[in-house]
Amino acid sequence: MLVKARAVLFNFVGNGFLFRYSTAVATVPTDFTEKYFINSLGFSKQEAISASAKVTRTNSSKNPALCVNFLKQTGFNDTQIKILVFKFPDLLFYDVEKTLKPKLHCLSEIGLSGPELVKVLFRDWAFFQRGLNNSIKPLLSSLKKVLDSDENVVRVIKRCSWLISYYKGGTMEANLNLLRSFGCSNDKIKHIVLRNPSILKHSTKKLEELLHRVEKEVGVSPDSAVFLHIVSVLANLSQEKVDTKVGVFKSFGWSDTNILTMLQKLPYCVALSEARIQTALTFLMKEVRFKSIYIASRPSLLTYSLEKRLMPRYEIWKFVNEKNLIKSRQEFYTVMTWPESKFLDKYVLPVKAELPNLYNLYLKRIGK
Repeated sequence: MLVKARAVLFNFVGNGFLFRYSTAVATVPTDFTEKYFINSLGFSKQEAISASAKVTRTNSSKNPALCVNFLKQTGFNDTQIKILVFKFPDLLFYDVEKTLKPKLHCLSEIGLSGPELVKVLFRDWAFFQRGLNNSIKPLLSSLKKVLDSDENVVRVIKRCSWLISYYKGGTMEANLNLLRSFGCSNDKIKHIVLRNPSILKHSTKKLEELLHRVEKEVGVSPDSAVFLHIVSVLANLSQEKVDTKVGVFKSFGWSDTNILTMLQKLPYCVALSEARIQTALTFLMKEVRFKSIYIASRPSLLTYSLEKRLMPRYEIWKFVNEKNLIKSRQEFYTVMTWPESKFLDKYVLPVKAELPNLYNLYLKRIGK
């Protein structure tokens, strides 16, 4: 009997039956996925082959139609589902009740739902890959700690959808702790994260280097209101980009002091494209004849639209002043900072009757 039993066991092992039933897993046949992509989702043959090649999940017990129906109930349309599945076909084989619903419930709990939820998830489908307890929940908890409310968390996620799938080994928490260790108050951190959440995703080493640079090289203290704004801007620019933009300013005769003055007053000027900096400086320095020190002290001039604000207003301002058409004169910078209604009231409407063509031309240039 013992010999016979051994022989039977050998036959099982030798023919692979023992290992087949103990270690193998059910796989999703390629032809099944291709047919489903074509017949149910409208894929072309080539799209179906490409998407099937990306499938890595091996649980054939999951009915892909359940996932598709769930996505439709969530608010995704057929086109969005097709694109989503093409990018991430494994999604079809996720358990709706155990995996997908709990993940989306976390977002709906903080107030992200309906079309806004669909928009965010469509832009960052990697969310579906993240673990509920080791990624999604800790991420939302960290964001709420620094932003104080669910409303602010939703606001930030809507601006930067990548946040919902971002949670790298405590990088976010480490960066927040680093900012606090530099003396940045929670209110300042909250303000900068609301404005530019990407400050949280940079490596802690890079962020620490930037904090030191802004303090020592730019000469701005961490307790300054503009400190984190400068850090935030520089964090999103490579050193090569910074050098290129500095080079544009220097080509117009700006000194290092001028550039630092501008950076300290309005750091987002450095985030402008080289082309925009070039055209703005060409107009302000060569047409209006401003000196670099004047612009550096009033850097908002660089941020205004050249076509819709600076040039149209300059022409009106210059003409009206030269012809002495109004009594109360204002300097150019002051006039540029006014809201449109005030500029119309103070400079344009007073000459409408006398110079209707000038009035109409101005309205046309600003798009009214």
